[in-house]
Amino acid sequence: MKNIKSLCAVSLMATTMAFTSCTDLTEEPFNILTSDNYFTDKASVEATVLRPYEHAQWCGWDGDRWQLQELTGDHFVWTQKGRHGYDDGQWVRLHEHKWNYDMNQINGGWVGPYQGIQQINSLLRDFNVLDFQAMGITDEEKNNYIGELRTLRAWFYIFLIDFYRNVPIFTEKDAPDELLAQATPEEVFSYIESELKDVLPQLKKENIVGRFTQAPAAALLARIYFNSQVWLNVDRSADCKTFCEDIIAGKYGEYHINQNDYRDPFRSGIKGYRSPELLFEFPHKRNVYQFGGFHDSFLHYTSGQALGNPDGGNNGIHMTPSRDFDGNVYSFASQLGTPYEKYADCDYRKQPFQITSANGDYEGFFMIGTQYKFDYTKGYGYTNETVKGTEEHKGEPLIYVDQVGRFSEGLSTAKEKGSRVTTGEENSGVRFNKFPYLQEGDGLYMCQSAPEIRLTEIYYMLAEINYRSGNKAKAAELLDFTRVRNYPADEWGKYSYVQNPALLTDQEFVDEWGREFIGERRRRSDLIRWGRFGNAWWDKDVDPSDKEYTIFPIPKRQLDANPLLKQTTKGW
Repeated sequence: MKNIKSLCAVSLMATTMAFTSCTDLTEEPFNILTSDNYFTDKASVEATVLRPYEHAQWCGWDGDRWQLQELTGDHFVWTQKGRHGYDDGQWVRLHEHKWNYDMNQINGGWVGPYQGIQQINSLLRDFNVLDFQAMGITDEEKNNYIGELRTLRAWFYIFLIDFYRNVPIFTEKDAPDELLAQATPEEVFSYIESELKDVLPQLKKENIVGRFTQAPAAALLARIYFNSQVWLNVDRSADCKTFCEDIIAGKYGEYHINQNDYRDPFRSGIKGYRSPELLFEFPHKRNVYQFGGFHDSFLHYTSGQALGNPDGGNNGIHMTPSRDFDGNVYSFASQLGTPYEKYADCDYRKQPFQITSANGDYEGFFMIGTQYKFDYTKGYGYTNETVKGTEEHKGEPLIYVDQVGRFSEGLSTAKEKGSRVTTGEENSGVRFNKFPYLQEGDGLYMCQSAPEIRLTEIYYMLAEINYRSGNKAKAAELLDFTRVRNYPADEWGKYSYVQNPALLTDQEFVDEWGREFIGERRRRSDLIRWGRFGNAWWDKDVDPSDKEYTIFPIPKRQLDANPLLKQTTKGW
């Protein structure tokens, strides 16, 4: 029997993930723990099934995959801020679409999913020879465990087909150290589709937080059909439509959208609340299973002073600027970018983030303007004392601005140097706090889930299919079903697509996907689907035609490690 060591060692987890499944084992138990003596009861099986989910949270939300999806789009940028953040020019290359096939992120987009796939393959090899009945596990439970793992494995493969198209298909039938050649995109797609369809009936129907059940598995099928035109040049919108309608109708479980609270799916987990909108979420708990580098990348070094928690951040990522040096909103020919100003002023989401109660109630998604210190006396709100800068604005109030430039050097110098990825300052850009970083407290700080699959996504996919087929009225109805929660009742009439059909255009659809799903690891894919990924936006020119930019190159390190791999991305 294979050592459990291989299961734990295959995942290079971020150090902030404090899950104890592997990190508490010493070298000696590593060497003696095998599947013979590890799998002793149902609890031990459950523990190993959960392990790949931990890696999946990191893979999707705390690593290179998020950066590839969002830092290559028009919403987010990691600017150099004086002496900080140049990092060998990697953020410039991602933003300007000048990446190379040896970049860490390009390699990480490959490695992260395959680490998860290898974990799952390792488990399935063991499961194929385990005596489940002897451990008190029924055939139905066994099939559900296997169905979960195969669904999660398909989720990992969706990253790979989206990023690279031509990738090897590894399953539990292959030897762990076997090298395989690439499959075609059609073969990869067919494999994902057949896996999901095969296991869907054996998954549980009721929602289980943090586990794949029928509805999220069906949503993965909808996702691949939704993107098949881009991946394969094959229209599978009819299949996507069927699955979306069935999910909404409750065929795979009961879920619904809270039309009265725009924060609902993003506060799941806080004080034990669970959003009925989330088909699948990665649940978090401080020091057990939580966001790691994700929040750190957005927050200023002193952000904890404003948020009432002990942590600062790396002061890296912020939203791309909406305004120029004179405070005017940019107007790019592509109509892309300016993400903060794409929200109406009355939109609840646009208001500055603030914590409004000791129970973790809050308003707004974005940190902008003057930052004030958290009021520890009340346990929420703010004092009159400002948080201070530590770099260009050392000792001065920290004021986040929706601009990028070296303002600390004077306006004329700032204009001369330009608004570029390399000319940021410590206060540049609107900061993203949609998945709220809250105050220190039980059930608050680090307890919000990562919303992996939302029912709103199902509505939006169905709306786009209807829009593209000419049924604009139905598209407007589907979009408005969720959108109504974002606006005051007395303002809603101005923004409703049902009441104002002329508002819903191709550009508006691109903008609306952006407003609703900002930061949810999908902007690149949405821009590609709408044919906009190669356009110009802030500090980015139109993509040249020498290479394929909608598909990442096969990473150099993988080509060097596996002689069976070929560079299949045009121009590389």
